[in-house]
Amino acid sequence: MSYKSYTWRNIIQSEYLIMLEPFIEPNDTDLAKYISNFEQTRRQLDAQLLQQLMTRASGQEAVMWGTQVIGFGSYECVHKTGRKWDWPVLAFVLQPGHIAVYLMNGLENYERQLKQLGKHKEGGNCIYINKLHDIDMTVLEKLMAQIYSDMQTRFDCK
Repeated sequence: MSYKSYTWRNIIQSEYLIMLEPFIEPNDTDLAKYISNFEQTRRQLDAQLLQQLMTRASGQEAVMWGTQVIGFGSYECVHKTGRKWDWPVLAFVLQPGHIAVYLMNGLENYERQLKQLGKHKEGGNCIYINKLHDIDMTVLEKLMAQIYSDMQTRFDCK
């Protein structure tokens, strides 16, 4: 199976993440350049806002993971098979039609905040946002800060 044959949603929601771990590592890609390559100005602005929000919520600078994931901090994931890999504590991925924000501690732990967030879709450990102006940014920042804190308590985060 090829790495490129999966969408990010399928990768995160499946056990194939283990197979892909060498491809999804932090790297020194220039984030500003990556973001500026998006044709949609709104998507560029949304990415810059999310980057600032998640930096405030985590106290960590953004780092590219693989070719699409913008992550903040890291922790060691352990699969039921015993395989281990690092993954960002907070992360998002820009897509032409939406932004996927990863809630690695699970959606069920944040149902109250998600109800207050505004227009979004949920799936796996992700929330999908079409436009940031459709959601309450204060609620999102508090949610990201709570997730980061909860992940710090649950895992040995870097």
